[in-house]
Amino acid sequence: MTRTTTMDTKMSKIYLTGAVSDWDDPFAWHDSVASDYPDHEFVNPYELNDFELGDDEVHERPNEIVDPAEEAIESCDGMIARWDDDAFLVGSAMEIKHAFEHDVPVVIWYDGWRDDLSPWLLEKSRGNFEDRDQCLKVLLALIGEPVHGYS
Repeated sequence: MTRTTTMDTKMSKIYLTGAVSDWDDPFAWHDSVASDYPDHEFVNPYELNDFELGDDEVHERPNEIVDPAEEAIESCDGMIARWDDDAFLVGSAMEIKHAFEHDVPVVIWYDGWRDDLSPWLLEKSRGNFEDRDQCLKVLLALIGEPVHGYS
């Protein structure tokens, strides 16, 4: 699925899942991708509901987290997953599987040793790369977007 703006330029909608940057600026990598690539639309799952990071209320109403995330994934052209061995990423793993089940290609941004990635992640994704920009370039190629202009 490719989205078109009023100026007839292609714009992909890409779901960003994975580890937060840090507690002081948790969405720094999400914001950085969106700022560096303004021709594409990026979905930050943490902005799909009114919960704050670490809010205990999510345990009382999990559907308010899961339902909008599933809908957003299904409406996206692709997904970038920022994987970090030190983060607890059960939700991201579920989002990756949901994307796979709905033919949304997933590329993993991971700067660790590939053999540390779960076989589940390797099987449900289309590749893993150490460089964020390489992830985007590969994802755009997978969804049929032109990739010229990206390093």
